[in-house]
Amino acid sequence: MVAVGNVNWIKKTQDRIARLAGQTIRVGVTGLSGAGKTTFITSLINQLENHQRGLLARRSPFDRLVSVRWQRDGVANPFPYIEALGALSATPAHWPSSTVDLARVVIDLQFRPDGLLKSLQGSRSVRIELLDYPGEWLLDLPLLGMGYGQWCEQMASLLESEPRRSLAGDLRDRLGRIDPGEPCDPALLGQLTADWTAFMRACRTEAGLSRNQPGRFLLPGSGIAPDMLAFVPLLSANRFSAGGQGSWWAKCEERFNYYRDFVVKGFYDEHFSQLDRQILLVDMLEPMQAGQAALRDLKLALEEVMGSFRYGRNSVLQRLFSPRIGRMAICATKVDQVAPAQQRSVQQCLEDLVTDSLSDVRHGGVEVQGFPLAAVRAADQQGETMVAGLVGETAYVRYQPVTVPSHLPLDLEFAGPRLLHLRPPGGLHRNEPFPHFRMDELAGWILEGRYP
Repeated sequence: MVAVGNVNWIKKTQDRIARLAGQTIRVGVTGLSGAGKTTFITSLINQLENHQRGLLARRSPFDRLVSVRWQRDGVANPFPYIEALGALSATPAHWPSSTVDLARVVIDLQFRPDGLLKSLQGSRSVRIELLDYPGEWLLDLPLLGMGYGQWCEQMASLLESEPRRSLAGDLRDRLGRIDPGEPCDPALLGQLTADWTAFMRACRTEAGLSRNQPGRFLLPGSGIAPDMLAFVPLLSANRFSAGGQGSWWAKCEERFNYYRDFVVKGFYDEHFSQLDRQILLVDMLEPMQAGQAALRDLKLALEEVMGSFRYGRNSVLQRLFSPRIGRMAICATKVDQVAPAQQRSVQQCLEDLVTDSLSDVRHGGVEVQGFPLAAVRAADQQGETMVAGLVGETAYVRYQPVTVPSHLPLDLEFAGPRLLHLRPPGGLHRNEPFPHFRMDELAGWILEGRYP
């Protein structure tokens, strides 16, 4: 009898061999909350399903694409494609609901053969697998490299500066007064956990801040018991603190360690460690509008997240037994909100924000490419400087966006663009390609080097 561990090892090895043969491309769609992952994935499926129309029809290898099948049967936690289409095609149209749990996307593509022997060859297939998950979960990846005391130190430092200090109010003082060595009060811990969650929500919605941990306090997802999310940072504690059984320190450290080692690490090992390619989606315009503090927070959040992934492939053996991401696309999203001439500037500002992290990724041998994207184009471009779109249910507004700088200032201080919250254009249908910017380029990038 073959042991269960050996069976799992054999299955993983078979999966890795299949990826090496080019049969499956596993793509991680990574983005913080509000980056537009759900709309992006919906648009990608829509573009592939309508490959005979629009820009994809003129792009290799999609000119040889015979059929596309988005799978929902037999796929655990299938991506809610039909529901997202319903939102975009409703009257009036609205954006799909944000991701609240894990969802999988499996797309099978079938191509006509190419080359001198194409008459002797059968059709060739490629499978694209994508993972959708709340952006809040992404912010937990840096926890894998720290202990509870270090996290307490980090949270204490964050709460020293504005706008977090003001948003925390008396919560900062209440957390600071707790003696880590004193017996834990379960009722008070429960109240503090709820207050910490409300504080993180305010950081995100009122100040546009990105580094909100633990992410599952905001969106726990399925299978997460409330006890897993019952801990807070003790602001008077540090990495050298300790406490006896039943103390505040012991209780919070125990739950932090469980959260880190089973919830965060389990999610990372199962879903991120086997990626071939990574697409990083970032809404740069909202933080630019929110100001310097939001941009600094976004910069640190992206640097921490990018540092959590394994990049580069140095040998075939490493690729087989310890896969690493070999290609990365970094994408400024929602660029239809600015004039066409400004879209590349938005992308450049994003790359300026994470210059050092991108240098580290490239140094590891990873190919990096930037794409300023609009997964679903909500604004019509009118001339070189004007855009127009739907606001509310009926208002069609024509306006001139504020100029975006060609480079981000080093101090991150400047007058950001004033944005209108546009809704999707009317008349979208599943059997017509959605209007977009550069989704065809990105679709080609996903298959590049894996053409059948």
